[in-house]
Amino acid sequence: MAYGYITIRNGEKYRIKGMRVFFNDLKSLSLIEKVIDEEGKILNFPGIEEDERIEKERKIGKIFDVRFEAVFTLLENGETLMRWTIQPDGFYWMDNDGFGITNDKRITLYSTIDENGNFLHKFRLYSIGDKIFEN
Repeated sequence: MAYGYITIRNGEKYRIKGMRVFFNDLKSLSLIEKVIDEEGKILNFPGIEEDERIEKERKIGKIFDVRFEAVFTLLENGETLMRWTIQPDGFYWMDNDGFGITNDKRITLYSTIDENGNFLHKFRLYSIGDKIFEN
């Protein structure tokens, strides 16, 4: 499946430096405006289900905005799956010379959104590193 993507930087529509938002259809693009504001905050934030696996791997503080990446995928039933990266892998911190890399694992959560932009449940664990969890 091919994804269109937009990179949002200061001065552009959402005014977020380096934030990456990916989507697989134009319907998802209009939904993005309903769930993420110009500052990158998730509107009507549904919360995060407690999960000890997240707390065990989380190296950075709790965040409630799209700071690293969000992927929106339209599902067959008309709902949209939002996958949200709350912690990038250690390569994110690496500079051009290769310094600064950490052993952090990428942590991605997910929630489902209806056609009106309402979250249907709290964010749940989707993946840590390369491991995808069944929910």
